[in-house]
Amino acid sequence: MEKRNLKIDRKKNKITGELQLIILFASLKLILHLLVISNFELHRDDYLYYAQSEHLAWGYFSAPPTVAIICKLATLIFGNTVFAIRFFPALIGAFCIVIIGLAIKELGGKKIAISLGSLSYLLSPSFLHTNYLLQPVCVEHFYWLLSTYLILLLIKRNNPKILIWIGIVFGFGFINKYSMVFFVVAFAISLLISQYRKLYLSKYFLFAIVAGLIIIFPNLLWQYLHNWPVLMHMSELHDTQLVNVKLSDYLFDQLLMNAHTIFLWITGLLVLLFYKKENQYRIFGLICIFIVALIALGKGKSYYTLGLYPILFIFGAYFTEKYIKKYLIYISSFLVLFMFLGLYISFSFDGIPLMTFEKALKEKAYRWEDGDYHDLPQDMSDMTGWKDIGKTVNDIFLELGTENKNNCNIFCYHYGQAGAVMFYGKKNNIPQPISFNGSFVFWSVDSLSKDYLIWVHSDLHNDFNPDSILPKRFKKVTLKATIDNRYFRENGTKIYLCEYPTPEYKIYYAKLIKQYKNKYR
Repeated sequence: MEKRNLKIDRKKNKITGELQLIILFASLKLILHLLVISNFELHRDDYLYYAQSEHLAWGYFSAPPTVAIICKLATLIFGNTVFAIRFFPALIGAFCIVIIGLAIKELGGKKIAISLGSLSYLLSPSFLHTNYLLQPVCVEHFYWLLSTYLILLLIKRNNPKILIWIGIVFGFGFINKYSMVFFVVAFAISLLISQYRKLYLSKYFLFAIVAGLIIIFPNLLWQYLHNWPVLMHMSELHDTQLVNVKLSDYLFDQLLMNAHTIFLWITGLLVLLFYKKENQYRIFGLICIFIVALIALGKGKSYYTLGLYPILFIFGAYFTEKYIKKYLIYISSFLVLFMFLGLYISFSFDGIPLMTFEKALKEKAYRWEDGDYHDLPQDMSDMTGWKDIGKTVNDIFLELGTENKNNCNIFCYHYGQAGAVMFYGKKNNIPQPISFNGSFVFWSVDSLSKDYLIWVHSDLHNDFNPDSILPKRFKKVTLKATIDNRYFRENGTKIYLCEYPTPEYKIYYAKLIKQYKNKYR
């Protein structure tokens, strides 16, 4: 009896040790991001989601509401700071490692498998990058991982009630990012051709659909009431960015994005697809293949598939530990060293958030979404300059004096500028910027009734010459500042103080903003 109790105690200690290991890796992930949290300014898109958080709604022009809600929570707790915007993406990354560890543990993996799977995520250049930005992408990876874990529980425990939880997660994933549809469709197809197709006949499958639809309904209703702006956004995205996506580049990037652990995840994929002894898990390999195919058919960007790789980290780590017995320590050590080497090599072509502008700067070495080559990675160039714009506009606004603060509008060309103005002007009660870009149309004034207007101009993708046109629209125009930041994507941005709009321009503006707003009615 004593021997039996001793075995049980040892087993409990072993399980506790595995959980502690999972917590350790998750903590390391969080600490790493906190250490580099201020290496860069906020990203252009971070300012967009901040602006949305100041106008909470069931939907926006380009995205559902989840990230705006997270951003609102962050700024309520930590204020308008870089730490506030970056904390929750880092925390989400840590939770992803927890899910990876728990999934491996559910499969029967031990400490080596948990370590390999966790380090694959922790040392991934791609996930270091995405967990540094407050964007729907990092939240999507969490929902894809959580869905995977629930599907695994569904299979391992043969409990169809878990389908309801899967439907709920699908719903929340959808109101974070519409590309959750890729995972849902891939799962639906994979389930149909797998040995688990009988789940389609379960009443819990219907309950799952109902649960998911209830969650996404308010967002769909918002889209309907606003004339489906997401479709306009997708059309615009296709014409300006996706048209530059090449299938060969897309497929090559699938190998490159997590090349630091390529041996592990390819092993996981091959075993899932072709090894009969692991046939019960083949559905996960099929999900990955169908996601890659669906996004390729939709001419999606390479990183749209990024969320499927943690699935392969899980199974690659588990299969490595399970089937490699004799040389496991040596092979595991090699895989870990290769991960560190891959992370180090990645610094030369990205390195966010561990690199610096100076070290990344290389002439025409980086291909952007516009199809051209530039001196810096696009995201890196999008993480500077906005603070200069935001603070400069605020200084001009404060110079107007107390008597004129309520007599001033602000115009910005796009959401990066407008969001930065809002972020750095919150404490000064700066007015809502006017912009014809995305959701800012909803929040812009219907007419110009004030005497002053701070105009933030950008030469990026427009042929408007402010020096010749603004004097025709206002009685007095003064160039107040020009942004000088060689690393900034929009270096040379000009900021003007315009006074007394002409009657003709007031009429023109009123017609133009009405035209924009009518598109969404």
